[in-house]
Amino acid sequence: MDETLTQDDEGKRVVGSEGEMLGTVDKVDHGIAHVEPDAGDYKSVKRYLNWEDSADDYTFQESAIERRTGDEIVLRAEE
Repeated sequence: MDETLTQDDEGKRVVGSEGEMLGTVDKVDHGIAHVEPDAGDYKSVKRYLNWEDSADDYTFQESAIERRTGDEIVLRAEE
């Protein structure tokens, strides 16, 4: 599902394909969502999205979206 990310997505929860909370969309810039990771488990979030340990900015693009609801974005399962 390549749905365009917009500023309307800011503030939505970002969850994994099995419902695990990954974070919240902090801002959207040119189709890229910048995510504030959930404080509970940074390692799981980084591993899920293949984010580097040294990354200061956690992002994903439209191609990572499995589906979207009014208050959350569900990302595709890891391949």
